[in-house]
Amino acid sequence: MFGSIGFPELVLIFVVVLMLFGPKKLPEFAKFFGKAMREFRKTVNEAKATIEDEIEKADMTKDINEFKQDLKEITSIEDITEKADIAKDLKEIEKDIKEVTRIG
Repeated sequence: MFGSIGFPELVLIFVVVLMLFGPKKLPEFAKFFGKAMREFRKTVNEAKATIEDEIEKADMTKDINEFKQDLKEITSIEDITEKADIAKDLKEIEKDIKEVTRIG
């Protein structure tokens, strides 16, 4: 929690705070410090949650755009296939008409 602050550093900080505020103000300082730390953690957690939400939204937007692109590609492939089938049918009809006109 305190990172690289060891026991000797904590004792030094306690002594400095005790000398600055005195024994009567020490409980008030500790209460204030505790509230400040709690608010800081709350703010950090809210910011972290907001960032994670935005990242998730960005990922969802990216997925939606990829899905739209895939859908366009599928639709265009179906159009090409359909047009090819129609062209094939038209050629068969043309062939049949030529055969009928040759006979008659």
